[in-house]
Amino acid sequence: MRILLTGASGNIGRGLTPLLAAQGHELVLSDVNFFDTGELPFHQLDIQHGFGLEKAAEGCDAIVHLPAWHGIHWREKTELDYWRLNVDGAFNAFQAAKANGIKKFVFLSSTAWYGHYDKYGFTKRIGEELCEYNRRNHGVRFVSVRPNNLTPWGDDWLNGYGTRLLYGGVDRDDVLDCITQSVRRLERPLEGDPEGIVVEALCPNAYTEEQLATWEADPIGTCESIFPGSRELVEKYGLRIDRKPNFQTRFTGWDEVDFKPWRHFGAFLTELRKLDESIGESAIRALRCPY
Repeated sequence: MRILLTGASGNIGRGLTPLLAAQGHELVLSDVNFFDTGELPFHQLDIQHGFGLEKAAEGCDAIVHLPAWHGIHWREKTELDYWRLNVDGAFNAFQAAKANGIKKFVFLSSTAWYGHYDKYGFTKRIGEELCEYNRRNHGVRFVSVRPNNLTPWGDDWLNGYGTRLLYGGVDRDDVLDCITQSVRRLERPLEGDPEGIVVEALCPNAYTEEQLATWEADPIGTCESIFPGSRELVEKYGLRIDRKPNFQTRFTGWDEVDFKPWRHFGAFLTELRKLDESIGESAIRALRCPY
């Protein structure tokens, strides 16, 4: 398919571009900020106003819509900022789809949807309503992808990334996988597929609910029983695991798009063990977020 990727210079856009290209898709990139896209066509435009967006979408079969202000922008962005980018931007993307007869759309939403009376969650609610509106009125098939607690982990891979997987954080690569699977399902729908799919891109469980029963009383011991060999790593690197981990009960949309996340705390411990043996403690503590 020929796909317009909006917000292409962002965290998700930069990760998604090579994955979609590897699947054989022809990509058109757009963003308000200019950046080097190599040989890929690029349209510099402000999606909040939409000028030039219809032209960018010409000849495309699908739109993957990414730009938004998120929870990490809460202090610096106003209600108007959130509305203009998250709502007007999505509206303009759907208008470009309508003008070009595009019937496939992936919308990057958020589990902030559940907190729908704050300025972030509210705008994501409206974004998903725009998805449904365009499905009903313009025949657009869509997938709305809701990541949870997806933010760059900064300068602390151990606790900014690793232990966060215990407490609702989701790995960026799992989110990228979820979006690429969503694109694949829109490209090749199965018989009986719904025209509108919501999929929650969340960290998978690495334990049963019963295994967590003793966590608060003995975090390190319980962790060791679930992940043998973890005690040494937890103590050596000061992993903050005192609170009882989250247990996932929502698997919305996973079957519909064949989403199979696997990057959980156990996978992190496996990677930490390998790095501990290969590059050592100092290098691990110096790791910085690559995105």
